[in-house]
Amino acid sequence: MAVSVSSSMLKILKGFLLGKKDGDISPSEAEKIQKASYALNNADVKKRFSPTYLSMLSGLDSEEKQVFEATVYYLTRIAIKKPKQQEAILKCMEDKASTKGLNPEFREYLKQHILEISQKNNY
Repeated sequence: MAVSVSSSMLKILKGFLLGKKDGDISPSEAEKIQKASYALNNADVKKRFSPTYLSMLSGLDSEEKQVFEATVYYLTRIAIKKPKQQEAILKCMEDKASTKGLNPEFREYLKQHILEISQKNNY
C-alpha cells in the first residue's frame, strides 16, 4: 500500500534528512551579502552620510520671516550641540549674512546667532 506525502511534509523531511532548515541561506547568497557589507563599510563617508543641516540650508533663502528665523534657530542649535559641524554651519551663515540684497532684519538676526555660536563654543 502506497503512502501519500504532502509537498510541505516532503520539504520538512528533505530538510531534516539533508540538515538544511528553511531559514538557511545558500553559500552564493552568503557571498553576495558579505560583498555588499564589505562595499558598504569601505565606501567613502560622504557617500553614506549627509549631515542634517544640509537639508535645512534652503530655508536661509526663504523670503518668509518665520521660515528664515526657524532655519537660523535650528542651525544654531545644531552648531552648538555638534562641534564637528560647527565650522561648516558658521561658514554658511556668514556667507548668507554677507549676501547683498538680504533683508537688513534677516542680516541682523543672522549676526546675533553667529555671535551666539561663537561665544558658546569659543570658536
